[in-house]
Amino acid sequence: MAIAPITGMLRRGLVADLSIALGLGVTFGALYWHGYHMPRTYARDNFYRKLEQERAAARSI
Repeated sequence: MAIAPITGMLRRGLVADLSIALGLGVTFGALYWHGYHMPRTYARDNFYRKLEQERAAARSI
């Protein structure tokens, strides 16, 4: 008695693995971008803006 071959299993696994990997990659990329990168960029920009305003105020006196 022969066992029927399992077909489509590799394709389903590959599609599932790629979907999960891409989904997690996009999710964690967005978390990094909006949770770490952008706040640090805003903090840096605000620091230099404040520094420039202080320098401009010191020059005008």
